[in-house]
Amino acid sequence: MRLRVAGLDPNPGSPLIAVERRTALLPVYTAATVAVGLTALVLVTLFGTLAAPIAVPLVGDAWARPAGVVLWTLFGLAGSLKVMRGPSGHGVLTFHLPFIVAAMVLGGPIAGGWVAFLSSIERRELNGEVPWYGAVANHAGLALAAIAGALVASVLVGGATAIGVPEGSGLTLVGALVATLVYTAVSTAIAAGVVVLRDGLTLRETLHVFDRSFRGTLLAESVLGWVFVVTWVAVGWWAPALCAVLALALWRTNAAEAERDRDELTGLLSGKAFALRVAEAALRGRRGIEGSAYVFLDLDGFKAVNDGPRSHAVGDEVLAELGARLRGSIRLTDAAGRRGGDEFMVLFVGVPDDATALSLAERVHALATAPYATSDGEHRVGASVGVTRIVPGERDFEPDLRQRADSAMYGAKLAGGGVRAWRPAPEA
Repeated sequence: MRLRVAGLDPNPGSPLIAVERRTALLPVYTAATVAVGLTALVLVTLFGTLAAPIAVPLVGDAWARPAGVVLWTLFGLAGSLKVMRGPSGHGVLTFHLPFIVAAMVLGGPIAGGWVAFLSSIERRELNGEVPWYGAVANHAGLALAAIAGALVASVLVGGATAIGVPEGSGLTLVGALVATLVYTAVSTAIAAGVVVLRDGLTLRETLHVFDRSFRGTLLAESVLGWVFVVTWVAVGWWAPALCAVLALALWRTNAAEAERDRDELTGLLSGKAFALRVAEAALRGRRGIEGSAYVFLDLDGFKAVNDGPRSHAVGDEVLAELGARLRGSIRLTDAAGRRGGDEFMVLFVGVPDDATALSLAERVHALATAPYATSDGEHRVGASVGVTRIVPGERDFEPDLRQRADSAMYGAKLAGGGVRAWRPAPEA
């Protein structure tokens, strides 16, 4: 459980309690995803057939089609080892989807399933950042989605051919479009289930997770997959090499933009990217959709750590660890950023009242003041935290939202640290 603060939950209906209740069902959901996805993959492998277009003719008839799956998987794996997040922090650019799209259409359910299962491996999984059971469920879910997409596309293309529609790249591209839509629907539904159970989100909040950045990324990778299909049909079995070069070029183009949106030391959003997330939350607040909490954190006593025997190196370790703690304490709908130095911001979305906002700010304070194990020994720092809330329907807060949080933080600092909520000045 990532958000609950012992003894501080304000009411039984708060999002914090909802997280605890739904998280208990997550292992069951994960096990079901693994069981269904792996069963589907085994069944299509045992009883299905590989379509001819994915074959590699140089290795002989017996191994031609399996070699095609291996070839696509290898290039898909190479393209998926770098994970980048879009400007809002939601969209994930991995480049494994284009290879899955091509495999679904050109190789059928077997190729689509195996390429989805293997080529979606991410660097964070190899680094141990994702639990093994979560990673297996992710791959099993993607395999299931790819098998479903390939089956629907195969039936559609086969039916069109049976009634006299001539074969060609046009029909293949239609198959790619249908396979992508089915794959997207199934994989997104599975991912939405994980988000609801893990983060305790409502349906509306879950839909917000799959935001414009996510949809833009999905469209871009899908179009690239269709290009791969056409390239394969037009060039030949060795098209994956050409496709991989194209994916690498696009990855390098997006890398610089992604870096601008991230703080290099902590991995949190940059100040500019965080401000965009706050603007989105403010817009939803003005429209009366939902409330949010803006938390501003400034470390106390950090200068003593930063001026120690190893100077800034140990200070950087503390800041990096705090960044990791904040990333692990928020939901997908929330955001965490670093303004600079030892100043951090957190945005919690879907906060119903002031008591919940204060509880979340207390949680941030507890994370910041917990001991830090560094290469120079254990260090402790204090923290001053200010919090203000975006109230649904309120229209005059956006220009001074940051100022409100700053003011509350400075009030806490003058009081010797701790947490303080912003309160409007009494009218004269």
